[in-house]
Amino acid sequence: MLDYAVTLEFDRASHEKLQALIDQVSAATGCDHMPRMGIPPHVTVSAFRSEREAELIAAMDDLAAGMHRCELTLANIGVFNPLVIYVGPVVNEFLMDTCRQVNARMLPLGEVGNRGRYLPWQWVPHVGIAVKMNPQALRVGFDILQREFTACTVTVERIVLARAEPYEPLKTWELR
Repeated sequence: MLDYAVTLEFDRASHEKLQALIDQVSAATGCDHMPRMGIPPHVTVSAFRSEREAELIAAMDDLAAGMHRCELTLANIGVFNPLVIYVGPVVNEFLMDTCRQVNARMLPLGEVGNRGRYLPWQWVPHVGIAVKMNPQALRVGFDILQREFTACTVTVERIVLARAEPYEPLKTWELR
């Protein structure tokens, strides 16, 4: 079985702002997994394993057709200690509904992935800035974000179905 993720991606200006933070933390810490693997700034709403790729794409075609763009407020800096530093959105109805709907559509076509961390009510929405960190890099990354990040509004413009590990987007849907 392959690992998959469904992610939300942002408008160009927000993408560039978040990518600049990712690049800055990567350069200062050497934790370059995200830029090296071509992983864009995003919020993952579902992670699962499946062998039914064509059916996953068809299910996402149906789901994405009814989705609209939405604004999110990125308001905090967070840590999944000690491996990940992120900026977090204020949880809203769009995020929770998207997480519920995507998982409800995808999981019958596979099984829960990433130890269930992306299931509704077990999920911490976040935009990863750096992953696979060590404690020293985490401190450096946090110092950078504390200095450079300010709360902001971003627009979710796309939803993406991707293979995970290594990251490979399969299909992107522009939201209305």
